[in-house]
Amino acid sequence: MTGLYLPVTIVNHAAIDIAVPPDRVWRLILEHFVDAQRWRELGYCIEPLDDPAAVFGSYRMWLEQDDKVVDNRVCHITEIDDSARRLSLFADYLSQPGGAQVYVTYQAQEIAGATRYTMDCHTRAGIDASAKLDKASVATAIAAIKSHSDTHLAGFLARIKTRLEGTE
Repeated sequence: MTGLYLPVTIVNHAAIDIAVPPDRVWRLILEHFVDAQRWRELGYCIEPLDDPAAVFGSYRMWLEQDDKVVDNRVCHITEIDDSARRLSLFADYLSQPGGAQVYVTYQAQEIAGATRYTMDCHTRAGIDASAKLDKASVATAIAAIKSHSDTHLAGFLARIKTRLEGTE
C-alpha cells in the first residue's frame, strides 16, 4: 500500500422487521453468506479456501471490471449458531486503500408474528492521512464512512424484506 493511513474503527447497527418466519430469514442468511450466494448474484468470483483455522468455512472473493480486480476479499465464517439463528463473519478487504477489516454478525430474531433481521458491524479501516489531520477532520471522515455504511445496510435489509415478503 502506498500513502499514509490512519486506522479508525466504525460501528454500524441495522435492523428490519420482516413478516416471515425466522427460519426463512435464517436460511437466507446461510445461503447468502455461507454459500456466498449474495456475492455470486453480484458477479463476484468465489474460491473456497482450505484454512484449518476457519472451522466454519472461508473463501476468497473478487470482483472484476474491465479486466481489473476492483474488490478482493478473504472471508472467514467465525460463528454459526443455529439455535440463536446467528452467523458471524470476518472479511479482510485486500484491495481497499489503507486496508479494511469488517466483523459482522447477522441474526434472525423471532418477534411477535415476524422476524427481526439484525446486522452488527465493526469496521477497521484506514483514513487517508497524507494531509495533516486533526480531530475534526477525522471525525468528519468517520461520520461520512458511517453514513455510507448505514445507507448501504438499510438498503440491503429493505431489499431482503421486499424479496421475502413479496414471495411469501
